[in-house]
Amino acid sequence: MASFNTVAGCVLASALFAMVVGKVSNALVHPHKLDKPAIAVSDEAPQTAAAGAPAQELPPIGPKLAGANVDAGKAIFQKQCFTCHTVDKGGPNKVGPNLWDIVGRKKASHEGFSYSSAMQGKGGDWTYEDIDHMVFKPTAYVKGTKMAFAGLPKEQERADVIAYLRTMAASPKPLP
Repeated sequence: MASFNTVAGCVLASALFAMVVGKVSNALVHPHKLDKPAIAVSDEAPQTAAAGAPAQELPPIGPKLAGANVDAGKAIFQKQCFTCHTVDKGGPNKVGPNLWDIVGRKKASHEGFSYSSAMQGKGGDWTYEDIDHMVFKPTAYVKGTKMAFAGLPKEQERADVIAYLRTMAASPKPLP
């Protein structure tokens, strides 16, 4: 019977200790009520950009390509893009299409890859400027793309990646 009393005493002492600690901590720390909500909630619909308006004007990438670092572009590609894309000639498609000889290739044309209807509707060939816009922010360049990449905001990093992609071709296209 002594062990039951010991266990009961320990449980009661622990509960009493927890209650005292709670009261003391509430006395020491006073929560501060905000004057206004930290996140404003509005009943208004969010504002969107006008249809057909460019997502964001980017400076021409051509001048940056002239001094781009192919090795840095390869490192960025391997860190940011390689999970979804391959660049080897005849390489497989992954989540994204193979990017061998991408510059000058018709958009949404790599055999065996299922492109979104938004990408299929883009039309034209991949230019350095188009690749720059796609790498900057895919969802802004092709509304409705399946590409879930946030993008590369730094112009030099985009130039380096594009310069690397340019070398992934039997005959690299001339710089703009």
